[in-house]
Formats: sequence, structure tokens, C-alpha cells
Amino acid sequence: MPPANPISRVVEPVARVVAIVFGYTILLYSVALSVEIVGRKLFNTSFKGIDEVGGFVLAISAAVGASYTMAMRGHTRVDVFLVRMPKAAQRVLNTLAMVSMAAFAAFAGIRSIAVLQETLEFGSTSSNLQQPLWIPQAMWVVGLGLFGVIATAYAAHAVWLLATSDPRLNAFYGPLTVDDELESELASLEARQAEEVVRG
Repeated sequence: MPPANPISRVVEPVARVVAIVFGYTILLYSVALSVEIVGRKLFNTSFKGIDEVGGFVLAISAAVGASYTMAMRGHTRVDVFLVRMPKAAQRVLNTLAMVSMAAFAAFAGIRSIAVLQETLEFGSTSSNLQQPLWIPQAMWVVGLGLFGVIATAYAAHAVWLLATSDPRLNAFYGPLTVDDELESELASLEARQAEEVVRG
């Protein structure tokens, strides 16, 4: 099992709580959508603006999901050639991957703030619900902001490890191996079982 990343110890709990909260939001929306479909088919009635709410939920969940996936090292990495390279080259490329992700997150966050500013300037509202768009957009900006903070923290840490020639860099920021993922899942299963025993 790879060593514990000190940055992950801080950001993982935060990302997990946010993901769980918004997971329940998606569940509530799914229930509302199911009720809307049944009502439309059987009772010829429909919830106004349910499609708009779905768009808001999708945008915010993408931002929150990116944060959680980053914290859990779940973003897709193409490592066919990487794992065959010398360790020194892997260190540089793994750092570059973290810095690139942070740059993307920063760009997305900056653009989202610009969109929110335009919405506030023009007082834009949604077409069906006539809801001020700044409300869901503000939640979207917060989600992307969290993604940016997490990605930047990882990038800064990776750069520091590279500059100090710390051998843990590849373990912290390289792609997970199959054995690493299996050990991580088994450790999580054991932790959940221990919690159930304590509760029971």
C-alpha cells in the first residue's frame, strides 16, 4: 500500500463530506424526476423547470466530483509508457501532471467567476423558473474553487518533493497500481466493518 500523503489527510475528509452532501442532493433530484415522469405519463401533469434544475445539479456535481476524484487519486491516467520509464523521468512527469491539473482547475475557476460576474451584472434568470442564475452559479463556483484549492495543494507539494529529491513523489502522485487499489479497497472494507462492529 502506498504511503499516506500528508496533503490527502487534510483534503480527503473535506472532499468526502462535500461529495456525500451533494450525493444526497442528486438522490433527491432523482426521486423528483421519477415522480415527474410518472405524473406526466399517468396524470398529464409536470413539474415546472425540472429540466433546468437537472442542468444545475449536473454542473455542480461535475465540479464537486472533480474535487473528490482528485482527492481520491481517481482521475484517469494513461500509464502504459510511464511505468516503463526511469524513476527520475516518472518523477518529472508525475509532477507535470499535477501542475497541469492545477493549471486547468485554476483556469476553470477563473472562467466560472467571470460567468458569475456577468450573471450578476445583467441580473440573469432561468427561463422557466425565473430563478436568479447567480444562486446555482455561485454553488458551481464554490465547487470549482474547491477543486482548484485541492489541485493546487497537490501540485505545490509535488513540486516541493521534486525540488528536494524526495523519493516518495512517485508513490504519492504516480498512478495507482492494481495491487495498490486492491489494498486500498480492502483497508476501506476493514474500516467500515470495524465501524459497524462499534455501532452494533
